[in-house]
Amino acid sequence: MIYALASILMPYFGPARLLQSYAVLIVIALYAGYELTVKLMPRCYGFLPRDRGREFSVTPEASLGKPTGGGMVFVTIFVLTMILVAPLRPLHLGILALTWLTMLTGFLDDRSPVSWGEYRKGLIDLVISLGASLFIAYYLSRRPGGIRFWLPFLSKSVSVPAAVFTAVSTVIIWASINTTNCTDGVDGLSGALVLIALITMGAIFYFILGHVDIAAYLLVPHLADGAVWGLMSFSLAGILMGYLWHNAYPSSVLMGDAGSRALGF
Repeated sequence: MIYALASILMPYFGPARLLQSYAVLIVIALYAGYELTVKLMPRCYGFLPRDRGREFSVTPEASLGKPTGGGMVFVTIFVLTMILVAPLRPLHLGILALTWLTMLTGFLDDRSPVSWGEYRKGLIDLVISLGASLFIAYYLSRRPGGIRFWLPFLSKSVSVPAAVFTAVSTVIIWASINTTNCTDGVDGLSGALVLIALITMGAIFYFILGHVDIAAYLLVPHLADGAVWGLMSFSLAGILMGYLWHNAYPSSVLMGDAGSRALGF
């Protein structure tokens, strides 16, 4: 929305062109997400379910009764921030929708009086992962050159069938969701690790893959929309920083499955 607004304002106000600079948009999204999360998270405690306790936790009383499902707040902030700031295409909108859907399944489990169970949640994650992979495969197959893998130590990308891409992508996404979900209840651990990953991904997308000359120099594929993916990564990093800062010791809320599974996705 801001990106499109800049096009309208530029004929009348020259500095509005800065709102089409991805560097400026990254700063806006990162700091806006941070501030919104810090300010809105405590105001949403009354709408969040309470933790049921941890079956295998050393100190289950530490989290019992504490607000959980905080991921519902910061994932929603992330999606709305991206809609307001980023120039989104159908692929980006689809990924944002699936991220919010992954959060919603976790939030429904957080608020359920009885846990859904690992098999049921794993099956739901598998369906979402498969749906995401099929959606991405369909979108990429319509691009010139089709679906391609870039493999280390090869100078050129390799064309792969849609079925192979879908299978590999489904496994990666499903494993990522469940790996992050394993740290549910230890928000400092999961949040800090995901934060490192997001900053690394954002730097790679924006500074390397999204830059024609740098990508060519390093012999890696250039992504035309790499800057948008970098913007999304840095925005979520800022939001996660806000959550971790708000929830610094002593913690007062848990991100729950709503947060951990969405971050994994």
